[in-house]
Amino acid sequence: MEYTIKAFTMERLKIRKENPVRSNVLLMLADAVKSITIDERRPETEADFKKAALKMYQETQNTIAEYKKGGAATDELEAELRIIEEFMPKMLSVEEMTAAAKKVIDSLPEADRNLKNIMPKLKEIEGFDMKSAKSIIEGLLK
Repeated sequence: MEYTIKAFTMERLKIRKENPVRSNVLLMLADAVKSITIDERRPETEADFKKAALKMYQETQNTIAEYKKGGAATDELEAELRIIEEFMPKMLSVEEMTAAAKKVIDSLPEADRNLKNIMPKLKEIEGFDMKSAKSIIEGLLK
């Protein structure tokens, strides 16, 4: 599937009766990307869709956890989660993240090898789990 708002809208309109859950997820993704691109006044990119999917995935996981605490049904949310996964970036393994972080650290002058300079470069790497970044960097800088 092409990653454009138009393509998502076209698919959503085709499947809205047969697969309302997928249609709803496509609508939410397109809306999230649309708000990003309007704010930044630029056309959408595939990276925008992956970023939006990752954020939606994390939010949906949190919502499921809250629902389960309250004893509420989570079937529809779990179905949405499976659909969102299709659009997420491929996440790197710990070994791949460590190798990428080492490469970034090695590319910097000795005086610039600190979290403040390394973190922005790691954010640019698709699939890098930024929640793990600090511990990986600190382990490499020792």
